[in-house]
Amino acid sequence: MSMSQKLELPLEPHAFAEDIFRIVSHPIMQEVYRFRHLIARAVRDFLDGEGFVEFDPIMIGPVTDPGTRGAFEFRIPYYGREYRLMRSGILYKQLLAAAMEEGKIYFFYPNLRHEPIDAARTGRHLVEFVQIDLEVRDADHFQVMEIAERLLKHVIDEMRRYEDRLRKIWEFFGSERDSLPDVKLPLKRMTHREAVELLMEHAKDDKVIEELESRFGVKRPQDRLSFRAEIPWEWEWYLSKIHEQPFFIHDYPRGARGFYDREYPDKPGILMDFDLLAPEGHGELSSGAAREYEVSRVFARMRETNENPELYRWYLQFLRDHGRPTAGFGIGMERLVKYICDLPSVHLARPAPKIPGVHSP
Repeated sequence: MSMSQKLELPLEPHAFAEDIFRIVSHPIMQEVYRFRHLIARAVRDFLDGEGFVEFDPIMIGPVTDPGTRGAFEFRIPYYGREYRLMRSGILYKQLLAAAMEEGKIYFFYPNLRHEPIDAARTGRHLVEFVQIDLEVRDADHFQVMEIAERLLKHVIDEMRRYEDRLRKIWEFFGSERDSLPDVKLPLKRMTHREAVELLMEHAKDDKVIEELESRFGVKRPQDRLSFRAEIPWEWEWYLSKIHEQPFFIHDYPRGARGFYDREYPDKPGILMDFDLLAPEGHGELSSGAAREYEVSRVFARMRETNENPELYRWYLQFLRDHGRPTAGFGIGMERLVKYICDLPSVHLARPAPKIPGVHSP
């Protein structure tokens, strides 16, 4: 099969259930998978060069990350107890960064998240995916934001060596892109409040509202904007669409994130965290924060979010005896591949994708 041969585009997720071999064996899809490999290699080269140490991920435990924006846990029996499959490695990477002499660690972390069915239509959510997860000791969120932007620039600059191959992928999927962006550092930064204020201005445009209602199937999306909550998926897409360079949103409200994201000591209700968004409508690539490390503050936040501290006994003990400042972030591997290859949906970034609500191999 030649590159020019057309495939019925596997934009509908159940296409993978109907004829997975035909899709995976197509030359364009194989090029996407090769770029996944090249991107992973570029990430590792960057992190290794920065003095990070890679760990194998911890896959099950008595508790997992609770702050995953509406995704439920997968639970399994474990020798008479109930354990969880990891939704992220955030608790373990905080411990490892504090413990390791280098103070810099990373994983290529397989994640399993029982996403709500409506997440399937965003084109950016999978039940099974890989997250590049890193943590740095004695750092704050602004310091790891600087690492995140340099990492992204390194990957894009490395992939620019393969633009002739990328153009074939872009052309196949109907992309209007002709080249990868020349990323200029430092990236633009805006607070959550500034982002919501900007979106509220755009929400006055009837054409914007009509586009969001049509694309995402939501009614009155302007009513979903709030200074006290996450930016809804449809507005995150729109904010991404109107930018030509990657950019950061930081300082989210406390109720929007997990108990482990540190609250500013001098800004009650505001967290020391961030998201890194890709342009062109690709949306969030990365989410990160400085971590709470004082056990009394963590315990209070757990109570606030109705977590059971007993399940976190090992984590609270670690913080009590060895807790110290760390900060880190995770980058979705599939989202990074989607952005570099300008794919219509994240489920094209891996073989046998698991999409919320879709039964497939």
